[in-house]
Amino acid sequence: MNLKKIKGKYTNAGKIELENMRTIEWNELSKSIAPELPSDMNIDITFSIDENDFLLGNNGIVWATYDLRQSEIIHNALLAQQINSEVKTIVFEEIKLFLVSITNEKDINDSIDFIWKGKTGLRLKPDWNYPEGEINKSFEQWLSGR
Repeated sequence: MNLKKIKGKYTNAGKIELENMRTIEWNELSKSIAPELPSDMNIDITFSIDENDFLLGNNGIVWATYDLRQSEIIHNALLAQQINSEVKTIVFEEIKLFLVSITNEKDINDSIDFIWKGKTGLRLKPDWNYPEGEINKSFEQWLSGR
């Protein structure tokens, strides 16, 4: 998921002058030697996250979705499994994600297995496995009992 794109111009001194008038040294972004690019060449820097990191239990987070309803239903399904969780909301620019966070660290692996990894349980696929704007088919199938 791309969060932010910043434009700038490359200078022959190994610096990038950003559109907000700040300057970044090439060696702040990369361990490699600054390339010999023409001066004033346009540069785009994109900040992105790997959505799959939201599935690994880091900081208690075991699931992420664009759909509040989905996160609340998963939260309730976990409660039925006697696993305490909470739904957190994060916003990146115009993107809103709902995170299912496990409150007890010892329940993280069981939660991951229940939601998406195990052969039993919900067996969900993340929202980003589907084209943008399309519903999460695996979630809707589970919800309808198919």
